[in-house]
Amino acid sequence: MAHTADSTFFGHFRNLLRARLKFDTFLILRFGPEGRPEAHDYWLADPSLRRKYPDQYLDGAYRLDPFFRHRDQVAADGMFRLADIAPDRFFAGEYYLQYYQQTRIRDEVGFLARTADGSVAHLSMSRLDGSGSYRRRELQCLRHFSPLISELLRQYVSSRASGQVARPVTRAPRPLEELIRAHLRSTRATSLTPREAQVSALILQGHSNLSAAFALGISRETAKVHRRNIYRKLMISSQAELFALLTDLF
Repeated sequence: MAHTADSTFFGHFRNLLRARLKFDTFLILRFGPEGRPEAHDYWLADPSLRRKYPDQYLDGAYRLDPFFRHRDQVAADGMFRLADIAPDRFFAGEYYLQYYQQTRIRDEVGFLARTADGSVAHLSMSRLDGSGSYRRRELQCLRHFSPLISELLRQYVSSRASGQVARPVTRAPRPLEELIRAHLRSTRATSLTPREAQVSALILQGHSNLSAAFALGISRETAKVHRRNIYRKLMISSQAELFALLTDLF
């Protein structure tokens, strides 16, 4: 607690949590209102991950990250497990297959804590293949200490932000659906409707037709029609092909 405002905090924080459970990655990020996350500190047990992680994440993969997508949906600080907040088809989607499997992440737990400047502080702790999933007693321990962990995380990220040069005022980031529409207009000369772009974004995140319909407040049949129209316009037949067309965004 005494070190939340200095450079030794990250090591103390990591060692505190490693005394209770095993993890292979430990990252602290800031999800700011200006869009692209900032990586404050990270530790990776496997040095080979540094070639793609977290750089690949910060270059665009974050746009489909369940924790990044969840940042505006949380009513209070807390701990979340990837499997609990990911869309229903996330683990069969191209983002998981092409990004998460490259990092070899087996299980991930994240903390989200809001800061006074409107940002969200994020702590990610992952286990890689070979380490197994988090056990129930470990998750119970993290949930029990969640208020303390969240507050330490908030204080540290807030301290880092206050010590930086004031950020220039920037425009709010374009929503993913707008990026999708613009990208397809420029690369495929294809125009999706705003609703089709919303459905496309949800498909890429790993939502089924039913889950996408629930998120948008429409019927499952309407979501299926939008999906069919998207595939027809782009002359594709699968989520994998849609991801391939938009891979430059991620």
